[in-house]
Amino acid sequence: MSTAIKNIVDVAPLVRLPLSRGQSFSYLHSRKLTPGTLLSIPLFQRNVEGIVIGNRPDFERLGDIQLKNINKILEENFLDKKQLELAQFISKYYLSPLGVVLKSFIPKRVKIRNPKPKTQNPKPKDIQLTKEQQKAVDAITKKINWKLKIGNWKFLLFGPASSGKTEVYIHSILKLKKVNSAAQFLILLPELTLTPQALERYSEYFKPEEIAVLHSKISKGQFYSDWQKIKSGKARIIIGSRMAVFAPFKKLALIAIDEEQDISFKQWDMNPRYDARTAAEKLAQLHEALIVFGSATPRIESFYKAQKKEYQPLKLPPLKLAGIKLLDSHIELVDMKKERWINPPAGGYSPISKKLQSEIAYALKNKLQTILFINRQGMSTFSICADCRTVLRCPKCERALIYDNSGTYKCVHCAYKTSITPECSNCRGLSFTNIGLGTQKIEREIRSLFPGARVARADSQSMKNHNAQEILYENFKQGMIDVLVGTQMISKGWDLPNMALIGIIDGDAMLSTPDFSTEERVYQNIIQAAGRVSRVGAKFPGRVILQTFNPEQKFFKTIASKDFLVFYEKEIKERKNLTLPPFGKLIKLIFQDYDHRKTDSEANRVFNILEEKADKNVKVFEPQNAFLSNIRGRFRKQIIIKIKRDIPEELKKILRALPNGWNIDVDPISIL
Repeated sequence: MSTAIKNIVDVAPLVRLPLSRGQSFSYLHSRKLTPGTLLSIPLFQRNVEGIVIGNRPDFERLGDIQLKNINKILEENFLDKKQLELAQFISKYYLSPLGVVLKSFIPKRVKIRNPKPKTQNPKPKDIQLTKEQQKAVDAITKKINWKLKIGNWKFLLFGPASSGKTEVYIHSILKLKKVNSAAQFLILLPELTLTPQALERYSEYFKPEEIAVLHSKISKGQFYSDWQKIKSGKARIIIGSRMAVFAPFKKLALIAIDEEQDISFKQWDMNPRYDARTAAEKLAQLHEALIVFGSATPRIESFYKAQKKEYQPLKLPPLKLAGIKLLDSHIELVDMKKERWINPPAGGYSPISKKLQSEIAYALKNKLQTILFINRQGMSTFSICADCRTVLRCPKCERALIYDNSGTYKCVHCAYKTSITPECSNCRGLSFTNIGLGTQKIEREIRSLFPGARVARADSQSMKNHNAQEILYENFKQGMIDVLVGTQMISKGWDLPNMALIGIIDGDAMLSTPDFSTEERVYQNIIQAAGRVSRVGAKFPGRVILQTFNPEQKFFKTIASKDFLVFYEKEIKERKNLTLPPFGKLIKLIFQDYDHRKTDSEANRVFNILEEKADKNVKVFEPQNAFLSNIRGRFRKQIIIKIKRDIPEELKKILRALPNGWNIDVDPISIL
């Protein structure tokens, strides 16, 4: 028998473990292994990958307990100490299994092909910052030698569209880079459609070999190559979507979260249900880095923190440049009641108002570009049987199917689609009427109204290919698209002077969701969309046409005035009265099962436990059907918990003990 002293290695397997048990297993090895080492380990009846999280000397174990040996060391120091700390934070804050969180930090390891060398150098830029931009840069960079206990290292950069927020990010980076040439900088973007333009802007200042891009649509080889560039320190500028917070930074100096208001920073549909903005704050703390939240329409929570000086507020006015006249965009409300009933057009009702049609014609005549925004994809909102008026639904999810250009009806929540001759479930009828509007229907309408126009569509269906965003942006930038129809993915970020018209097709439908954050999101989306016109270099004043059946509604008038403070004051009062964020914390629990009786009984069982343990700081709402009450055949019930302060330990114990079938969403973007 060998007398060699062995070491116990604690390993977190990259699998989902119940939160009610420890998140690691112990194994034997001949030596200590650095935390962050990637291993292959035996777990029950299979082999899985795991990450070392600790070591201790072996000891005499009672009861003849046998520990297994590690299968294989795959790579030492695969993750560093800061990544492990961030993973532990996300796991605890979002009540998510540690192995599932760590898996997000592990890229697919593939053989890296030697890329063609990029030799071009950035063209020197000679941009003179405005007084306000320079003041913002100075405020950010004066904390170069800051310590966490002194000063504020979190900033809210608040300024209207085209006020020069990107230039503030870039010149802050340039200044910090002079102090430490090895420093790294993370630019987080909410939408993949913004990546090509960001890459273009940052490439004007930084060498291509210094830039890395991380998002889900690039190839696994390119992703792993850029991941390794970041780990080695060669990549200085990292541009990415929310997953970029998991990257292996060596020395992070600044994080810029552009369009910080965007809900895409929250992963809500799978574990870990983390918010990249919260994770980025922790990441900045770990690296002693600065963090800048930038937006023309900041989150209510962010603006509140700026008012309370938790974030240092930095305000940019509309940009004024010597010799350049910046044109103002005007938001015009169009009353669709007049279009449809009071004074209908001779050719019949069209979802494109006469006013919007005339503005599109003007833009086409002057070789200007138009974006039409509607927050639904497909040809319709739903379809009904022409004989008995029964809604055509998905047999798996029970959600209304939408008509697609392909001639079939599709479910947007699962992969189900009908044949080209679906039957009504009630009367077996074969004829259906499509109700409501979607991107495909608007695209078809524009092609019919303006046969000579070059029309394109941008939604989750048309943007599936890994390079679709780059192609779309390049085509639009080069003037190869006259009218672009799309969802919210095109409502923000683009800075193209030839864009002159924005059409918001259905403002009322955007407000139809009864959620606590609906008005905030609609306000943000419309103001962000309006910000795409009247950019620096534009030759014509941009116009924004907002179509609504309720132009007299106060909310739409507030949008037309573009007064964020008026909107904020109304919203913050309502949030305070209802103890909603930032005055309270929300947790959404969803249980799902194929048996609806089990779903009901389990939701009621957990509600009773929660209600029994609730105190004056915790309010538990009775179980309700989730907004999507059936997805892929699974019935779903939800429980909303409202907390005045931090989550009590007693409540955490209950949540950690929830059995399989439950999803925990801390800080949900929606309570529906």
